[in-house]
Amino acid sequence: MPYWLNTIDETPNEAIEKARNDTIERAKDIWGLDYAESSDGLYPAGNQIGRTQFRPDMCRAEAFNVAPAQTNGGQWRTMLNIGAAPPAAMVTDANGWGTFFDFVLDEDVFIILEGCFSVDTTPTIREVHNTLSGVSLPVMQVEEIYENGEDIQKGYVEVPVVVSPKSEYLCRIRSSTVGGNLDEAFGILGEAIGKRSFLIRELY
Repeated sequence: MPYWLNTIDETPNEAIEKARNDTIERAKDIWGLDYAESSDGLYPAGNQIGRTQFRPDMCRAEAFNVAPAQTNGGQWRTMLNIGAAPPAAMVTDANGWGTFFDFVLDEDVFIILEGCFSVDTTPTIREVHNTLSGVSLPVMQVEEIYENGEDIQKGYVEVPVVVSPKSEYLCRIRSSTVGGNLDEAFGILGEAIGKRSFLIRELY
């Protein structure tokens, strides 16, 4: 099971590379397609498989009802967009928990979860709880990422987690803003391994 690293300096590059390579092999087998080896997946052509960043708009591939705000210009934020309503701040419960997103991943992409980050000037999010297809992972306490002295605070899981196509991904976060409205520049670090047709789409 993944758990939180102590410092940003300990980015688990070998573990990320292993997760990437394993996922590429799974994708090639499932889809019967070739990986864009010549560009390390960054420039897939034709019917090839490639890779890119995990973007917030990917959370709405088959969204249930909660995801980062779709009118936020592609930013990661703790805002909700439900139906035709405009984006609104997340409302936390009496213990500070709120659902960041809950969605079923598109059938043409894998997601590798590597950590999380914040660019907020006054961050309040302290814990992250991921559930993948009903399997609950350990709650991660992330407060230490705010003490690294960098403009962008980042933290990584030691062993990346892979979300498979058509799988549910539920992410809940806990804030020191209890029972209130939460609008914070917080997001998930990761990458997507998918078909070129999915990776080149402008998502909304």
